[in-house]
Amino acid sequence: MAPNESRPGGCRKAILYSRRAPGQLTVLLIVLVLACLAAGLGAVLDVQRRQDVLVGVIDRGGPLTGAAVEIYQSLSDANATAASAFLVSGVEPANLRQRYESNINEASAALSTAASGSPTGESAATVTQLAVYLPYYTGLVERAKAYNRQGQPQGAAYLRQASHLVQSTMLPSAQRLFHAETTRLAQAQEDAGVVGWVFLGVGLLVLGGLVAVQIYLARTTRRVLNAGMLAATVAAVAAISWYGIATTSAADHSVASRQSGSAAVEAFAHARIKALEARSDEALTLVARGNGRSYEDHFVGVRNELNNGILARASAAAGPETAGHIKSAIDAWYGWVDSHKELRSQDDTGSYDDAIRLATSGDPGVLSSKVDTELGAAIARAADAFRREAVEARDAVGGADVGIGVLMVLAALGVWFGLTLRIREYR
Repeated sequence: MAPNESRPGGCRKAILYSRRAPGQLTVLLIVLVLACLAAGLGAVLDVQRRQDVLVGVIDRGGPLTGAAVEIYQSLSDANATAASAFLVSGVEPANLRQRYESNINEASAALSTAASGSPTGESAATVTQLAVYLPYYTGLVERAKAYNRQGQPQGAAYLRQASHLVQSTMLPSAQRLFHAETTRLAQAQEDAGVVGWVFLGVGLLVLGGLVAVQIYLARTTRRVLNAGMLAATVAAVAAISWYGIATTSAADHSVASRQSGSAAVEAFAHARIKALEARSDEALTLVARGNGRSYEDHFVGVRNELNNGILARASAAAGPETAGHIKSAIDAWYGWVDSHKELRSQDDTGSYDDAIRLATSGDPGVLSSKVDTELGAAIARAADAFRREAVEARDAVGGADVGIGVLMVLAALGVWFGLTLRIREYR
């Protein structure tokens, strides 16, 4: 019975002790030390999570999204360039040949980048599909060019087959890959763009507890300052401030990397790809020699898409660094649309050679090239802005996990030191 009788006695002693000043201080010591360590651990883990997300955005999300954009653009440009080269009888111009080969090489390199990034699920299947179709497409184009050099009509048939493969199969696949990677990147940027209000609130509660205990000590011990508790409060203020500034700055730069970076790239790339589709349709309409109504109808559809939303979204996404390029591209686009009417008028009235001249060296050819050049420059600047802001976001939380962890451990030690001295005074 002796052991059972000792338990109630032990409990009574603990209750009585907790009602006395040293017992109350001991409870406060344990609670504050645990609160400091828990708050510090939570903040450290949150900072490390943000660091991992931002490193992923820079090292994986950005390159993979860039590769998806490059695949999409290069295939579109290759198709448009091949069609434009076909308008020139005999051997194709060296500049168009070089541009076509550059597009194919860039698409191949981008596919390698996408494959090495280890996308999973649908993205992996899309990359594999595009890698299979690319050599098949180039083979069709080379056959078309070979027949065209010989003046054989089969060349136009092979070119139409190659263009159909790109527009009906490869570009939709590239668009799915682009959409999947931009969605993944946007989600990561959204995760990194949230200010850590929860841990800021917890930190402020801990800070309030430290201040409240110091007020309690001042009233009960008649001593205004407690060195340990004061040091703990200073360390906690420093840790909370560091966490708040770091996460807020990282969030701001993450939002900027989305708005002026990846979101702008997405809007500009969409406009550029549609413009390339229009250029391809314009050339294929002429290649068809009177049988290109379907291509002209598609040109009209693309024109309406650009005029009724795509260009407006590109203009809205433009920032100070890209606004000039976008304005120039839009002005050139409207000039191209006007000159396209003259081209179609020449072709429809039987002046085929004049229509070819306009498409290759007249206003339609010059202005379509300017649209592509200006949109390409805007995409490059937006991509630079994305990486710059993403790196700034990563650097904002760099070292914060170690610093905040050390400061909160120091805060816990300060609480231990400050309250232990007061507890010993009652012995």
